[in-house]
Amino acid sequence: MKTVYVLGAGFSIDAGGPTQAEIIREAFKLRQEHRNYYDDAKFSEFTGFLKEQLNISEDKFASVDLEDIFTPLDRCLGESSQFRGIGLDKIMKVRESVFYVVGKTIQILLNKTDKSKDYINEFAEFLTKKSSVRADVNYRRKDPVSVISTNWDILLDNSIYKTLQSNPEYDGVVDYCCYISSKDENDGTVKPGLEKLGQGGFNVKLLKLHGSLNWLQCPRCSRLYSKFSSKEAMINYDNPTSCRHCDRNFPEEGGNHTLAANLIMPTYLKDLSNPQYRIIWQNAGIELSEADEIVFIGYSLPYADFEMRQLLSRMTRKNAKIHIVDYRESEEREELESHWKKFFGNRNITFSFGGAKSFVKTLMNEANNPMQLNDTVSDD
Repeated sequence: MKTVYVLGAGFSIDAGGPTQAEIIREAFKLRQEHRNYYDDAKFSEFTGFLKEQLNISEDKFASVDLEDIFTPLDRCLGESSQFRGIGLDKIMKVRESVFYVVGKTIQILLNKTDKSKDYINEFAEFLTKKSSVRADVNYRRKDPVSVISTNWDILLDNSIYKTLQSNPEYDGVVDYCCYISSKDENDGTVKPGLEKLGQGGFNVKLLKLHGSLNWLQCPRCSRLYSKFSSKEAMINYDNPTSCRHCDRNFPEEGGNHTLAANLIMPTYLKDLSNPQYRIIWQNAGIELSEADEIVFIGYSLPYADFEMRQLLSRMTRKNAKIHIVDYRESEEREELESHWKKFFGNRNITFSFGGAKSFVKTLMNEANNPMQLNDTVSDD
């Protein structure tokens, strides 16, 4: 039996992570607390766009939706057109500044939080133990679990990585299911999952559909570089690095291959043409098609996320069990159930309303006491 876990922003809330709707509000709150949290020029460019181009008053800045910022920018970039008097070079600069504010806000919030991340560590240990059965070339016969995430944060990534490194019995890697390279050339703990499987180890599959805060990409060869326990997408603003492969292959260009963050931002016009993302999305479809059960944790299935909705509609098997994990008070549960049943139709759908932390606790209890498995609807 194979289970695929699909994670949304709600998975990280109990650990202090923000929802998408909270990011802009939190950015302005943090800016008021400490101006030195953000680069002045980038934050001013961000607020200037809201005021001058989007015509939003300052008292409404914190309530603007990210989709309403990125969609017009991305549409103009895609069509090579101006936006209310600003040209393409300015649009690209504004988009970079908005991206910076969003990423920096997530980074600050996760660094500031004193909330426990124990449930994420426990979930990582669960995933790693499940995946370890694929070692010694058993991956041809055993594939019990994978994770598809729409989050940028690296809480789960780091927990899986630390679990792998702390247990000498594990010979595994975090597998983003694309071609990944280590940011540090001599770091052998970061390598593609297929390479590790070929060496007799195993992979813990974590497919991040919208990118990750610990990824950087080369603009020439499109290699993805990763480093755990480090938000490279933000660090790279202050200390830009270059692609070592392209620098070596094209020395006459003087190291002009600066790595850059390449997250897929909230927009109604998501560009999935990037070769690495196309591989990730293709592999996500394969994971879903093989799933006997799909567990959605903190993912709201928004109407704007039509690429994900299309993928789920096309690749989910009719007999796959669907389990929805979210936090809802009693009066909110009927609406949530209706939302999911309308999409998945006549499938076996169950719900847990206690949130991610509560669900992981239950999952651990069931893993440790397999005779107490519970397939009923949970109201915790």
